[in-house]
Amino acid sequence: MFRQSLLTLSALLSLGLLVGCASTPSGPAPTFQADAIDAEDYVPKVDSFAVILDASSSMRDESQGAVKFDTAKDFVSTFNQTVPELDYQSALVRFGGYANDAPPASAVYGLTGYQRSGFASGLDSVSQPGNITPLAEGIDAAADALNGQSGPVAVILVSDFWKVLNQQGAVAAAENLASQHQGNLCLYVVQVGDYNAGWLTENLAGVSGCSKVMSIGDLASAGAMGAFVKDALLKPAPEKPVQYEKISFSATALFDFDKSVLKPEGKAELRKLGEYIQGKGVQVVDIDVIGHTDSVGTDEYNQNLSEERANTVKDFLTSEGVNGSIIDASGQGESNPVADNDTDEGRAKNRRVEVHVGAKQKNQ
Repeated sequence: MFRQSLLTLSALLSLGLLVGCASTPSGPAPTFQADAIDAEDYVPKVDSFAVILDASSSMRDESQGAVKFDTAKDFVSTFNQTVPELDYQSALVRFGGYANDAPPASAVYGLTGYQRSGFASGLDSVSQPGNITPLAEGIDAAADALNGQSGPVAVILVSDFWKVLNQQGAVAAAENLASQHQGNLCLYVVQVGDYNAGWLTENLAGVSGCSKVMSIGDLASAGAMGAFVKDALLKPAPEKPVQYEKISFSATALFDFDKSVLKPEGKAELRKLGEYIQGKGVQVVDIDVIGHTDSVGTDEYNQNLSEERANTVKDFLTSEGVNGSIIDASGQGESNPVADNDTDEGRAKNRRVEVHVGAKQKNQ
């Protein structure tokens, strides 16, 4: 009876330990997808960022059918593929996974101007998990790498948060990191696996108002990864002013006298214009085609002719592949001369079609 009670107690204790330490994994391991973030649309909202990667022995274990270390590296690699190469400093720090003569935590990349290829090389150098889980030392190593950075800082901490030596010390290290950056730090706590690390992760995220705790599986899709990168590192780029270029064609070069049907020579000129617009290398957002006439004839007739010619030019540019939805065609008849209508030369100058091409300049 006494032995049976001991066995029952042992079973209950084992169950309690299992419940207290980890929950049963559910579903397959996440497969991460990079998002295509257009660098033209964003600017950095941080001056620098660091990723802290857990390479300790507990990361050798499997969760949801995959080794946690492999899942963590895949996440960091996909994060790196998603981050646009903009003007921020970056670092990658590992803790655990060190040789006997190496420090328990160190930067394997940076702090330096962010380059995707360099960051990837640093990640590749962290190849084998092992040793203890010196989380506090990992946070301290990130603090050393980021020392001297006075602007906004993002730190992404990727770990299973299991078998952490001195949890209070790890929280104290995070508090010191936040104090070092005087309210400019956001700490993103990304957990791999299902270990119940609620006290530790919540207290790590509690070091600043913008810090967050998230499960690595919630960041698997391209949309979720893109949203995470934008939230942590980016803000929308300011709108660039639209700059207009005016290109003027003599009506004689495009049309026969008093006609609105393009001549072969006119089509050749407009075909060159279409190629020029599509090859500008900047974002063309607006095209205004404006027809003009001389003063010969009635106001109504000249207005109609100018509109017909402008619409003919619009239709031809659209047929050549220029986006018709951004082209506005209008006529001003004889109301806006550029020369004297009392001479043949002046009237010839007034018979024209102007194309105003509006483009946004690229963000630097």
